[in-house]
Amino acid sequence: MSKYHIGHITNTHGIRGEVKIYNLSDFNRFFVGAEVYVVKGGMKTSFIIERTRQQQHMLIVKFKGIDNINDVLIYKGLDLFSDQDVSDQLEDDDYHYQSLIHKPCFNEEGILLGEVISVIPVPQGHLLEVLTIDQKKVMIPFIGIFIKEVKDDKIIITPIEGLI
Repeated sequence: MSKYHIGHITNTHGIRGEVKIYNLSDFNRFFVGAEVYVVKGGMKTSFIIERTRQQQHMLIVKFKGIDNINDVLIYKGLDLFSDQDVSDQLEDDDYHYQSLIHKPCFNEEGILLGEVISVIPVPQGHLLEVLTIDQKKVMIPFIGIFIKEVKDDKIIITPIEGLI
């Protein structure tokens, strides 16, 4: 089973066991009845979502069976994961973050430029953080002008002068 990083528990909310979650997924992963989990100290703890609502840029989520702030404090600051594969919801130009991480990046001439080390969501879309072969970190907007093609084994980039 694949593990998908879908969010981050930033804080508690109120005294009835709700948590504030920063949503890292482009898919609806936080619906009533969905199973999500955290990993702490090598131990996986699963939760079933009882209710969820949007509050500004965060989600307020209540897990079934957790009704007290003291029961969720230990999960504050942890990442949330899901095993649910949503590949069937992907459009032609959509990708899971995990499928882009560690992909080598080449220019159109086939010269290795570096490797994707993270995908950063920004209001305008997403940025690929690439560690270049000379160990510099560069940000590349994940848009057609810069990303010529995403293949199973590599990403082909149209670099602009000064970027890489």
